[in-house]
Amino acid sequence: MKIKKGDIIISLALLLLSLLMSFGISNSKPKTSGKILRVEQNSKLYGEYPLDIDREVVFDDGVHFNKIVIKDGKAYMDEANCRDQICTHMKEISMNGETIICLPNRVFLEVVDPENENDDIDKVSR
Repeated sequence: MKIKKGDIIISLALLLLSLLMSFGISNSKPKTSGKILRVEQNSKLYGEYPLDIDREVVFDDGVHFNKIVIKDGKAYMDEANCRDQICTHMKEISMNGETIICLPNRVFLEVVDPENENDDIDKVSR
């Protein structure tokens, strides 16, 4: 079977298309701008903090202590005075709907995106 000029052109076009698609996918990292970390304690809003500003948020009411770190568009629980320390071992959160929960201290962290807050898709199916 002989390779024709048209075969080469089609092969190059498909190769170029696949390279462009892979470049587009690799550059479509999730944006952190606009996303907010919502912090609640005992089902009451403690504060909302943008993920694009690095900071530490300390919650200390004399009984419960939690230190939350927001860095590089991600948030995590750095310290807590709860006995099990599960919340401090949870991974960093940065995507809409991700949460960190400290049950003993009743602290709830959730990333929300005000632009997508009223999505029709529930958080379980994300």
